[in-house]
Amino acid sequence: MKKFTDYLTASWAELRKVVWPSRKQAIQLTGAVIIGAFLIGIYLTVFGYIYQSILQKLLFKS
Repeated sequence: MKKFTDYLTASWAELRKVVWPSRKQAIQLTGAVIIGAFLIGIYLTVFGYIYQSILQKLLFKS
C-alpha cells in the first residue's frame, strides 16, 4: 500500500508542475487538430480512390 500512496503523491507533485494552456490556446490547438485530421482524411480518401482505380484497371482490365 505504501508504494501506491508514494505513486499518488509523486503523480500529484508532477501534476502541480504542469503549465496548462490558456483557454484561447486550447481552442486554437483543438481547431488545428480538427483541421489537420480533416485534411489527412481527405488525403487518404483521394489516394485510396486512386490506388483502388489503378488496381482495378490492372486486375480486371476494364
